[in-house]
Amino acid sequence: MKFFVKYFAIILTMLTFVSMGAQTSYASENQAHSSFNEISDKNEAFYAGYFQVVGHGEGDSKSMALLAARSVAQARLVEIINGLQVERQTLVRNGKIKQDIINLKSHGVIRFASVCGEKYSPKSGEAEVCLRLTLRSGGLGDLVKGLVDDVK
Repeated sequence: MKFFVKYFAIILTMLTFVSMGAQTSYASENQAHSSFNEISDKNEAFYAGYFQVVGHGEGDSKSMALLAARSVAQARLVEIINGLQVERQTLVRNGKIKQDIINLKSHGVIRFASVCGEKYSPKSGEAEVCLRLTLRSGGLGDLVKGLVDDVK
C-alpha cells in the first residue's frame, strides 16, 4: 500500500507541474555564454525527468566563487519549485510616484539535488555550477526505461 501511495503522490506532483503551464524562462547575460543547458520550464522538465539550473558567481578564491555559484543555482531551484512572493510598495505624492520598491521572496528546502557540472576561471575569478533535481523516483519503471534507452 505504501508503494502505491508513494507513486500516486509522485504522479500527482508531476501532473501539477504540467497543469501549471509554462514558466517564463530565466535569462541573464551569463546564460548566453553558459556551457551548461538549463531546463527550468515545468513542461520541459516533466518530459526530461529533471530540472537543471545554472548558477554564476564570483569570488576571491575558487572555493568562494563555486560557493557563490552553487548558492545562486540553489536559489533558482527554490524559485522554480516553490515560486516567488512578490511585494510591492509604491509611494505617491501630489499625483507622482516618489518611490517604488519591489521585494521578491522565496524560501524552501532543496533535497536530493546533484551537481551536474562545475567550472572555474582563475583569470576572472568567475565560477559556474550546474544543479540537477530529478523528478523521477528511481523505481523499477525508471530502471526498465533506462535499459530500453540504452538498447536504442
